[in-house]
Amino acid sequence: MLANVRKSIYTILLCCYCTLGLIAQNLVPNASFEDVNICTEYIAPCAPSAWLSVAPEIARMKYLCNGAALQGQHFVNLLQEGTDNPDMRVYIQTRLLCPLEKGRRYKIRIYMNTNNYPLRAGIRFDTAFVFTDNATCLTAPATLELSENDVQKKLFRLNHPWYMLEKTFVANSASSHMLIGNFRPPQRKEGSGGNYNNAQLLIDSISVTADDGPVACTGADSTIALLYTEHHRHSIPEKLLAAGNVIHRLDGSSGCDTIILRDDLFTADKSSLNARYKKQIDDALNRYKGNRSRIVLIGYAWQAASPEYNRIVSADKAKAVANYLVYNEGFSFDDFDVLGAGRTHPRYDTSGSAAGENNRVEMIICRPAIAKDTLKPRPVISQPDTLVIPDILFKFNSSELNRALFSSLDSLMQKIPRNGNIQLQVNGHTDNAGTTAYNNTLSIKRANAVADYMQEHGLGNDIRLITGAGESQPVADNRSAEGRRRNRRVEIIIFYSPD
Repeated sequence: MLANVRKSIYTILLCCYCTLGLIAQNLVPNASFEDVNICTEYIAPCAPSAWLSVAPEIARMKYLCNGAALQGQHFVNLLQEGTDNPDMRVYIQTRLLCPLEKGRRYKIRIYMNTNNYPLRAGIRFDTAFVFTDNATCLTAPATLELSENDVQKKLFRLNHPWYMLEKTFVANSASSHMLIGNFRPPQRKEGSGGNYNNAQLLIDSISVTADDGPVACTGADSTIALLYTEHHRHSIPEKLLAAGNVIHRLDGSSGCDTIILRDDLFTADKSSLNARYKKQIDDALNRYKGNRSRIVLIGYAWQAASPEYNRIVSADKAKAVANYLVYNEGFSFDDFDVLGAGRTHPRYDTSGSAAGENNRVEMIICRPAIAKDTLKPRPVISQPDTLVIPDILFKFNSSELNRALFSSLDSLMQKIPRNGNIQLQVNGHTDNAGTTAYNNTLSIKRANAVADYMQEHGLGNDIRLITGAGESQPVADNRSAEGRRRNRRVEIIIFYSPD
């Protein structure tokens, strides 16, 4: 079902160039965040396609679909300063469809809003993706900043204010990537001596266009293909790292390195370590030479078997790494804590043949003072649940909810967790009576009606996607009245994810 959510590449390209009436040649992909990424780690609609967080392991963007967007359904929410830690930041980034040309003048336009924080956004143009192992203020400066002085107009969506900010600039390098967030050091709230309590930046759309005419842009299609097929949102996407980088560093700046050891850890004849891994292990050990705790080896297994079987297999994988390092690399068994975590905490796609990529051993090297923190249990993500809103809860052949049955709808709303650790997708469906176009329209209208009701009941900020599938996804035979009744439904899919 979720596969049908993904749009064709042609639709994607069209959306990238057309948003909020902006002129053609917008260099920003998925500029209004409407195309939804299905993150592979938890198979949930958790982020906009083409956009990635700078610190995905620690702090990610909030991707919202709560009716307040200026255009379409979606917008993003970035943390500008943490309440407890004013140095806390969330940055998002993307790759431009074509690089900026050094010395050329461009116009940048952002539709944004903020709560209890100055209206401003820092922009940095760079030559590669930037990933960090913490969520603090980046040391690299912003290339430019848009603030209240750059406001061109104020707009409203359901009494929710949005501002269009615009500025021209001259590119000082041939930059290919863009980062957005707060690049300023922590600032105190004027008059109170405290920090900002709700330092959030809301962005609905962004464009970067040449100020002096069309851009000779080649390679945009391949850039779109690269960005839209990258679905990692909770771990650093390895294919986007610069060549030669450590596969994964979890917290190197504060005292830990995590190295992902895959099944190609050993050479084909099992006589030695793959050179890539050996260098990473040696480099990490050198960083902690004479000042490290016991090395933690955590095995993960992702096989179609029982949880206990996967736990045993994962422990065996971790033990095999320890045995090799002891007998071939001069380690002692006292150097290691060996654990088997089984089928938990996926880093990669959890469906189909790609699920096997989660078979791995994580080698964690820490300084003694923080070693105990690495052994905290990681959350086990449950499979999605589905609540079905039957046809009877709508007026006949209509998208209007039946007020006489609101009590039944309320009881379904009570089944949705309110702990902040879920994401919701609302899908409308019909039977095959009527034309395809009519059914598609009715299904999305019914999905929106349910989403509006959820919004009224405090669930709006958990909704990530609203779709209408029409008659294309029946759950019963349309040749019977009972089958058609079952097919006329709205599904609320509950994803359990740490976002």
